[in-house]
Amino acid sequence: MSRFVGRFDPELSWKSWTAIIIFGCGFFALVAGVGVSDRPAVPEADLLTKAYYALGLFVLGGLDLGTPTTGPLYGRVLLWVAYFAAPVWTASAVFETILSALRPPAWHVRSIKNKIIILGGGELTLGFLNRITAGGNSRRVIVIADETKHPQLGALRSYRGIRVFLVSGDQMHRLRRYPLHEAHRFLLLSENDQINFEVASILLDQDPALGPKIVYHISNLRFLRVLKDTRVVRQCTTFNEYELAATQLARKQLMQRFNDTEHRDTVVLAGFGRFGQSILEQLERHASGAFSHVAIIDLDAEQQALIADEQIVGEREYKRHTYEGDIDDPEVWQRLFSDVVTGKEEPVFLITTGDDDTNLRCAIWLRSKFPNALIISRTLAPSYFARGVCEEHNVVSVNTAELVQASIPHAWYR
Repeated sequence: MSRFVGRFDPELSWKSWTAIIIFGCGFFALVAGVGVSDRPAVPEADLLTKAYYALGLFVLGGLDLGTPTTGPLYGRVLLWVAYFAAPVWTASAVFETILSALRPPAWHVRSIKNKIIILGGGELTLGFLNRITAGGNSRRVIVIADETKHPQLGALRSYRGIRVFLVSGDQMHRLRRYPLHEAHRFLLLSENDQINFEVASILLDQDPALGPKIVYHISNLRFLRVLKDTRVVRQCTTFNEYELAATQLARKQLMQRFNDTEHRDTVVLAGFGRFGQSILEQLERHASGAFSHVAIIDLDAEQQALIADEQIVGEREYKRHTYEGDIDDPEVWQRLFSDVVTGKEEPVFLITTGDDDTNLRCAIWLRSKFPNALIISRTLAPSYFARGVCEEHNVVSVNTAELVQASIPHAWYR
């Protein structure tokens, strides 16, 4: 199993339960009427006073109370248990704190030599780990997760041989104190773009030759494109998960459809967030001329379309239609059908909103109207239910996580 170093590990919650049980033993023994040799008035004291004495056991044991002398046998046994257990629990907590403070940092050179260092603990990290462990290289991996970003510790623990360390965001700056040049590769997969940029910059400041070893994720494509001429972008490998997923989808599904149809297709993008914009960008880049119309449905369709226009070089080779509204609104679809779906050829529908249930419902509804159309419904994570329902209705079910994982280049983690 994975080894973890960190201050906030949910698996350590058993210590809290142990403290509660120890306190309960002492408190209920006193409530049951157990008398002690040095404080004969305890049996008659109120509940708050007995709770105070029970808490005191963690500091003084039973030294200020004396030995149990009277009361029911089970009560005296419980009090003796608390007498011994409470100071032991306190001592163990103190020793653990000291040992934790003396532990070497997660990125100590002896720990990272020839290792793959992954920064981040989210879905993207899991996708990379799936690819790495499939090749049998799990023991070469160290994951550094920011404890404030709620990393998926349960999923990370399922990978054997991988070492995971929890740190706080401000500890990232300590990286510059340690020699990191002996690491094999750095995969900066944090959900926070600023952290990825910051750590990449720290690594390059320490050793400019580390550039080819650094791969980092940027979720904000507009930000990345503005900074494309900066040193950190030029020297390192940057990527966006939605671009990876869109590229995989275009290669496996859309290009085949375009090649199979003699006419220029109509593409309907229901949902035009980062994933939908990435799909359109890939189509413009690799399938220009294969489609004649693009219809966009989104709550902010006009604004998102203008953002997408920033990436267009030259003239568009298709006609674009935008419809502002919810894909659950029948009136939006009626306008789209009357404007765009006017011939016998059935469109390509890509349902890519951030709501899996809405995507599935919309895809099934569209299938009832267009029996021969290519309909693709996106889920954020793998779903056996969505996949099964889509198969029954001849709908292609895809999910971002699997598309990204399938498109990760081997050179990034070899």
